[in-house]
Amino acid sequence: MLTPLHYQHGYQYPLLVWLHSAGHNERQIEQVLPHISTRNYVGLGVRATRATDVRGCGFDWPCGRDATAKACEVVLDAIDQVAEEYSINSDRVVLAGYGSGATLACQIALLHSDRFAGVVRMGGRFPDASGVFKNFKRLRERRMPMLWQQAINGVDDDPELMQRDITAAQCIRAQVEIRQYRGDEVMNTVALKDIDRWCFDKIIAPKPTEACVGEAPMDGSEFTLVDFSAN
Repeated sequence: MLTPLHYQHGYQYPLLVWLHSAGHNERQIEQVLPHISTRNYVGLGVRATRATDVRGCGFDWPCGRDATAKACEVVLDAIDQVAEEYSINSDRVVLAGYGSGATLACQIALLHSDRFAGVVRMGGRFPDASGVFKNFKRLRERRMPMLWQQAINGVDDDPELMQRDITAAQCIRAQVEIRQYRGDEVMNTVALKDIDRWCFDKIIAPKPTEACVGEAPMDGSEFTLVDFSAN
């Protein structure tokens, strides 16, 4: 658990839930949250369910339906415990993850879309329709805000995988914003700071959603022709 600077009991804070990458543990949030914001969030790091070393310092999120169900239970229970001890706005719970934690963050957010205001994916992959899209109608109505962050390294930004992920997100009408960063690693201070800006724009103080083409009639009254110079 990390509390913001000058924590005030009377203010309901957004909760940023962090799922660490393979080989790390719940204390990874101590490294990332100060670069996101030291004032805006209560932070919660959750330990993965499978140990990856004999010392008991590294953990990872195993795959499979049972493993995902167990991870959901662990994450949701941790959120409930935090809400009992700290002043949390239940409508502003953001689930974020890095690497394998990012993949799981998407899975949990889609399985329990009513519990999360948005999801941040640093690397990782977006899940396919198997299992997580069982509440298809509710997901389309929910239109989950998502931030996908990836390095321009030929792996995170693989064109075929990216197209698959985008197609899957379009099926559930998710509000996806994709940001790419130069270099081989998406975990950097610029990307972390972008999480704070995105959360503010989409979760904390969201702007009215604009009508999408094909979803609302347009009569042309809102458009004005603009003359451009020969230059």
